[in-house]
Amino acid sequence: MRGLAERLRAVREDLSVLRGNFLVLMTTWVLWRFAFRMVWPYESLYIRALGASPTILGLMNSIYMALFCLSLIPGSYVADRWGRRRIIVVMTYALGLSYLFYALAPSWSLVLVGMSVMAFCRIYSPALQAITADSLPPEKRGLGYALTNVLPDLFAIASPLVAVLIIRTYGFLQGMRIAYLSVVLAALAAGTIRLVFLEETISPRPPAGGGLLKVYSESLREMIKALREAPRSLKAIIFVPLLVFPLTNSLWAFIPLFVVDYAGVSEEEWGLMSSVRTGFSLAVGLAFGKLADKLSRRKLVVASYLMRSVAVVALVLVSGFIQVLLVLLAIDAVFNLFMPSISALRADLTPREVRGRVLGANMLVRSLASIPAPFLVGFLYEHVSPRLVFYLVGALSLVVAVLLALLVEEPEEREV
Repeated sequence: MRGLAERLRAVREDLSVLRGNFLVLMTTWVLWRFAFRMVWPYESLYIRALGASPTILGLMNSIYMALFCLSLIPGSYVADRWGRRRIIVVMTYALGLSYLFYALAPSWSLVLVGMSVMAFCRIYSPALQAITADSLPPEKRGLGYALTNVLPDLFAIASPLVAVLIIRTYGFLQGMRIAYLSVVLAALAAGTIRLVFLEETISPRPPAGGGLLKVYSESLREMIKALREAPRSLKAIIFVPLLVFPLTNSLWAFIPLFVVDYAGVSEEEWGLMSSVRTGFSLAVGLAFGKLADKLSRRKLVVASYLMRSVAVVALVLVSGFIQVLLVLLAIDAVFNLFMPSISALRADLTPREVRGRVLGANMLVRSLASIPAPFLVGFLYEHVSPRLVFYLVGALSLVVAVLLALLVEEPEEREV
């Protein structure tokens, strides 16, 4: 009984971070994740079924990244000057409506329109990252960021299986359209919850006058200034991963195609894998997030890159349901260790008053570097070798691990 009581007390202590804005955001992420996990495993397969080749799929993602960059420039400025809440609420509604293009698309070209609208809606990304960091106490940031993955996934564990049932009943294309409509409804519900309950975390200081051009120019100037004044460790956290991030980020869209085309896994088995992986992430995510609060976040980030270099290469060397699933679970374990560690470390190094600009600048430089990557990956996948990019990601992850170990230091005092 004493052991059970201690476990319950520990769980209650872990969940004490769920209050105020963080609880509001978590509730909306639960709604969103349940619907989004129905379509996410199948998105690349859906776009291909609408007539897109791997090269076209890569080009679509490159266009998305370019437009996303244009939204990030004013987005980071708005987050620190106009406030977080207003832009988050408005763009949550708009983001949900962008998925109507996916649901109604007769071909991949209308999906591209939806991706373009979605890219603009992501203008709220710096504000969402900033308000999340604002709402977490420094000593529990690792746990908090882990919870952003674990709790929504707890409710989304069955989402891919629900998608499988819908697809079996209505066919692949019609089933996916129904699933995308559920994403629209979930986003509209999330927007309403944020409208009613989310609270601002800073005192807005909107500039006097000026049009869109002035907003863009001042946004860029403020982001460049924030990066220039950042400590060396923060600069390393932002720029060193650019050696591998564009390829890694682009590769995710092609993993479903590779697994189905070359690893002997069916589309239904891929959906089942997605549910198993979600359950696995639930089992390890919270523990790994707590590690980020107890151990050196710098060392955990470095270790994550080292393990990723092995796991990604292993995926092209296996075949069959069991082997592929085991490797994917290893990749997921690395992700669940990496995300809370690097998110918490980045927040530790960034003062609150420039957090929106720094986080926006971080997303901007990653997105700018990623613009050509999806097209390049798609071209290599279709015309050179579908395995080549996996080997490149493995090698570059090893390089990033070494550089971060040399350049990043833990802060003596964490920013609040």
